[in-house]
Amino acid sequence: MALDINALPINKKFNRRLVAPDTWIINPFAPNIATPRPYVVIGDEYALLIDPTYTTLPIREYVEKCVTDKPLKVLCSHSHLDHTNDNYMFEDCEIFMSAYAWEEIQARRKKEPKDGMWSQTDAEGKRVLMTKEQYGTYTPTIVGPGDKIDLGNRVLEFLPYEGIHSAGSLIALDHKTGTLFTGDEIECGQMLVMGRGNSTATIELLKENLVRLKEGWGDQIKQICPPHNGSPIHPLFLDYLIENCDRIMSGIDGEMDVGSMSYIHNPSEGRDPEQTRKILEDPDILRSEWKGTSIVYNKQKIFKKQVGL
Repeated sequence: MALDINALPINKKFNRRLVAPDTWIINPFAPNIATPRPYVVIGDEYALLIDPTYTTLPIREYVEKCVTDKPLKVLCSHSHLDHTNDNYMFEDCEIFMSAYAWEEIQARRKKEPKDGMWSQTDAEGKRVLMTKEQYGTYTPTIVGPGDKIDLGNRVLEFLPYEGIHSAGSLIALDHKTGTLFTGDEIECGQMLVMGRGNSTATIELLKENLVRLKEGWGDQIKQICPPHNGSPIHPLFLDYLIENCDRIMSGIDGEMDVGSMSYIHNPSEGRDPEQTRKILEDPDILRSEWKGTSIVYNKQKIFKKQVGL
């Protein structure tokens, strides 16, 4: 007899792991392997939920009953649906995002739901179509580089970073613990620098971002916390990523291997098979691996001059 996940008590539908004092990473029960893991950052007055994810399980109930009793605020690192689908559960909370992310969400609200674009991961790891009402009616608070969120004796600051994975991405440094929350811009499983959704994304621009982080805040960053593929990451990872960028820019080609879980067509994959095939067979898309870093990039978009910058 199959386990009815929805019948489990709330403390069994998720689990939590401490990554820093008053800083939790949340894992939904039986998620899609690509499901982002949200973070809860707790201050004296408020708690901040970073990237609410896209599970159909009651994540707000879990956070409020099992993680913190502080009033909640929500931060969306970028607009992609796997990070923002569950925003509708937090309509009465203050929701932070970039101006570009808000433009993308408003544009999506004008479209009709369809498989892949308007879907969530259910308790069995399968995607289910959302209703248009579930996409939310909230209006966010717009933030950008230099802005701060004060949770009460705990401040997160948004650092300068030109989005590579998504043009509207936000990078936030928690000054109390030295934790850098990066969304999908920096992670160890793979970093997607292919220009999809951001035509100016290049390896050269990625390196400039990383060098700026190192030079400006390297002595403050104690760990890096992405939502995918493992967390936390040691800050030396930034150095290895810069080295990887240098290798690509010097002409060392990566392998033609982008067969990650993000592109394998399965019941939880929103892309249609034809789109998946095109990504896998595109001769310009390569993967460069170096010292535990993995960058998936377009060899026609390595330097800024190749995209007109």
